[in-house]
Amino acid sequence: MRIIVIGGGKVGTALCRSLVEEKHDVILIEEKESVLKKITKRYDIIGILGNGANHKILEQADVQDCDIFIALTDKDELNMVAAVLARKMGAKETVVRVRNPEYSNPYFKDQNFLGFSLIINPELLTARYIANTIDFPNAQSVEHFVNGRVMLMEFKITESNKLCQMSLNQFRKKFGNILVCAIERGQEVLIPDGEQTILPGDKIFVTGNRVEMVLFHNFVKAKIVKNLMLIGAGKISYYLLNILKNTKINVKIIEHHLDRAEFFSQEFPKIHVVHGDGTAKDVLLEENAAGFDAVATLTGVDEENIVASMFLESIGVQKNITKVNRTSLLEIIDHKEFSTIVTPKNIAVDSIMHFIRGRVNAQHSSLEAMHHLAHGRIETLQFEVREQNKLAGKKLSSIAFRNNVLIVGIIRKGKPIFPTGEDSLEIGDKVVVITLLKNVTHIYDLLAR
Repeated sequence: MRIIVIGGGKVGTALCRSLVEEKHDVILIEEKESVLKKITKRYDIIGILGNGANHKILEQADVQDCDIFIALTDKDELNMVAAVLARKMGAKETVVRVRNPEYSNPYFKDQNFLGFSLIINPELLTARYIANTIDFPNAQSVEHFVNGRVMLMEFKITESNKLCQMSLNQFRKKFGNILVCAIERGQEVLIPDGEQTILPGDKIFVTGNRVEMVLFHNFVKAKIVKNLMLIGAGKISYYLLNILKNTKINVKIIEHHLDRAEFFSQEFPKIHVVHGDGTAKDVLLEENAAGFDAVATLTGVDEENIVASMFLESIGVQKNITKVNRTSLLEIIDHKEFSTIVTPKNIAVDSIMHFIRGRVNAQHSSLEAMHHLAHGRIETLQFEVREQNKLAGKKLSSIAFRNNVLIVGIIRKGKPIFPTGEDSLEIGDKVVVITLLKNVTHIYDLLAR
């Protein structure tokens, strides 16, 4: 597909990488020459220097031949104007990044009066991700499929964990329909069979229906978050507090800048807002950080978030949620049993790539959801089986899937099925797949050649 990207920031750069990996024809428009040269040289794409909301620049990019136009600058209004202009000039689909909470109102998003194909808000998506993690604090990550009917959780296994040294055959006998669908062991990622044994240091990815997964989560360790500390009063914290406002979680937020602290105090009068440096040891001790069930470190500086989280773990905070955008830093972080790393740019890119893949080929199956796990090495996908799909009516045991593909769930008429080889696919089924394959756009991509 021919895709134009406006803006070479964190999200734009990560998106260009993913688009090139999936063999799309990419043009990047960027106002800063040094940024443009760096990205175009790294990914061997076409670059145009200029303002993406300028019609002459869009003409130079041949926007009339564009399949998808994606505006990702740090200016919401510029993104919206550029996308509206691109659509008028012939772009088939438009995607815009909009971060300002003022544009998250129902009139703007639900009615979509500007006609965008997709509106992406990385901070809002990240806040939802964190809210899921707070709901299930034993897990390092939580993903939902089919409107929450199927859940996938990630757990770090320690020597004291009840699952340690359990074979997957024993696991299945004990937990029934709950399935260990992937294991990350050191640098290796496995789609395991029943003979595998869960070892200390493993990260296991477990899936099942919501009720059974809630029970399994509590089996790992009975734990809930009643008291939450947020460090940094940015956009993520703003969206997160709105998500949590109807819960019974007690929240304290620490913010270094006085104007932001005052704004949050006025906006959220029931929240305890502290003006101070939440990454400073003395402030954290004074505010009794060790007494909180979970702490989310959400400042704009990755290194500060990492160092603060390391200190919080040293004083006994078990659930640490750390925002890190520079993925190169993830290699030096020791993920503890209950720690969670959130990377807003990756969450945003996943949403955009899901949209793009859904446009590539949707004739016999539509790609309805996509998430990456284990630093992008595992893909979890949700398809709908449509009419004339050649797999409909066939038993799974008779279908020749490629290696490293696992069908982990089927939703049929609203009811989850955790299939064996004797189960078959039917038209209308929602199929949840986990795979180590890359760039899957169609359910047929999972079949052996």
